[in-house]
Amino acid sequence: MSRSLLYLCICLLLVTASSASYVTPGTKVKLTLDNLVTNSGGAVTFNAGEYFVNDTVIVSINDTLFIGSDATVKFAAGTFFDINGTIIVNPPTGVKFTAQNTSVGFNGVRLSFSNASLLKKLTLEYSVCLRLNDSSPIIDSCTFQFNNIKNTTAFGDGAIALFRANPIISNTSFLNNERVAIQGGANVFNAPKIIKCVFIGNNTTDQNRPQVNLGATSSTGSDTTKIINNQFLRASIKSGAIGFLPIGNVYALITGNTIKNNRYGITFNGGANINAMVSYNIIDSNNIEGAPALGGSGIAFSGGSSTSHQNVIVTGNYIRGNLWGITISPNSGGGAKPNLGNITNTDTSDDGKNYFLGNTNATTPGIDLYNNTVDDIFAQNNNWGTNNASEIESRIYHKVDDASLGLVNYSNAILPVELSSFTAIADKNNIVLNWKTESENNSSYFEIEKSEDGQSFKSIGKVAATGAISLGNKYTFTDKDVPFNTLILYKLRLVDKDFKFKYSPVVQVKLSNAKAQLVKVFPTHITSSERLTAEVVSNKIQTVTIQVLNSEGKKIREVTHALVPGLNRFTLFQNSNLPKGYLYIRFVGEDIAETVPVLKTN
Repeated sequence: MSRSLLYLCICLLLVTASSASYVTPGTKVKLTLDNLVTNSGGAVTFNAGEYFVNDTVIVSINDTLFIGSDATVKFAAGTFFDINGTIIVNPPTGVKFTAQNTSVGFNGVRLSFSNASLLKKLTLEYSVCLRLNDSSPIIDSCTFQFNNIKNTTAFGDGAIALFRANPIISNTSFLNNERVAIQGGANVFNAPKIIKCVFIGNNTTDQNRPQVNLGATSSTGSDTTKIINNQFLRASIKSGAIGFLPIGNVYALITGNTIKNNRYGITFNGGANINAMVSYNIIDSNNIEGAPALGGSGIAFSGGSSTSHQNVIVTGNYIRGNLWGITISPNSGGGAKPNLGNITNTDTSDDGKNYFLGNTNATTPGIDLYNNTVDDIFAQNNNWGTNNASEIESRIYHKVDDASLGLVNYSNAILPVELSSFTAIADKNNIVLNWKTESENNSSYFEIEKSEDGQSFKSIGKVAATGAISLGNKYTFTDKDVPFNTLILYKLRLVDKDFKFKYSPVVQVKLSNAKAQLVKVFPTHITSSERLTAEVVSNKIQTVTIQVLNSEGKKIREVTHALVPGLNRFTLFQNSNLPKGYLYIRFVGEDIAETVPVLKTN
């Protein structure tokens, strides 16, 4: 069925179900909320500074709903914005979509075949969900809270419900939604990019689901789900952080996340259809249900067979305080068989470097790795928190403990150095790293490695060790090349005089500066006789490109300007040749990406 025919059928069904629904004309018009008030025949009204959606609004193919000013929009029960064209929400401070009756709620927003949409600084609350059908919008700096209300899943499941959708979701908070935060069907290809978001307290109805619950991502590997630098905190008792249960192929990157105080951390269920890199995450205290027979793993692997093993690499993670560190569940003749560290091959992306500490439960105390399968597992070059070989063995459950299980091939070489602490602290414009060794024997030096994306680390310096047998020493290193407002990850490579080495756990820190990357343009209401002035605070010497976009997003002017560290103030250009109406001044530099709206009145 063609898109146009499908759209027509949907519209007919909606109009039949609700004769008062308003359908935009489909003539490439750009409508505001005020336009809807004027033209919708009561479907949208305005009173006492707030907009009221009294019946469903259908934005037709080719049309755009633009909300560029702060607003509160209250929806009646059962209503929603049905976007078949484009919706752009980009206010100065914020737009709120909420319910006229919060105990009943409303359906929410549905996007169909809408890839050009932008939702920024939007709060969606007391709805069923934001449903994305064949749509890949940009969602940035939004809040989704108290959604899935009174949901029978007919409209969608999850605060954001995906159906063949690949959105970019960044800097967004998911708080106390009744079901999961982001949901994709097991057999439906979705590849969201989830970056620097916060997930707290979702699944308040206490279903057995993770806060991000996804299935297949791509049939051929043409797209990858990316879950990067997020915080998954304090889920409901039955909720983990991230789960994949696909019917189809998964391609996923999970890196740089903090996963803490959930029922479990990450779970994968499947065989060779699952392809993933799990790297440099902090997976801490996922034990809130407290029932080891039901969950509590930092990372849990299940599924697979003797001929179909998962292609999952687990490297550089800090796995602490969970009921179990990593569990690998049984399956007939074989199982998931993840790669937890293999230094026998030429691939260096799977060199272990995970750090295990204090994972325990009452049933099997102190187990960091539980291999409950017949498969042999590689888990080399990890830090088990001790130099004692028998202690390392006691923290791994495998063939040694049950002859029917596979063997875990782990490295139990003596560490050149054992750390007792490693911290990163912001100090004015620098990051100060401090570490203390518990013991040293034949140690040579410490190499400091740094990452800004959680994927690739680079060496930024070395500190010589004392080189003598000792009960411990203190060391420090200052990183003076630190960008503001960026999460930075550090780790130590502990090298001995025989060039053997181990890695420390990863620590993370952000150097905050309220003025960093701040962009201002004034005046915000201009005439032809005035000039625009810009103020840009830069962290470094760089060139910024400044573009002027008209109300339709078309670039009409572009200039460049050289910036120096600190405050830069300069005149942009004469305004006589700029069109009337809303304009958007976009600043793009090495670490600057800001858009500022202005209004030209004459």
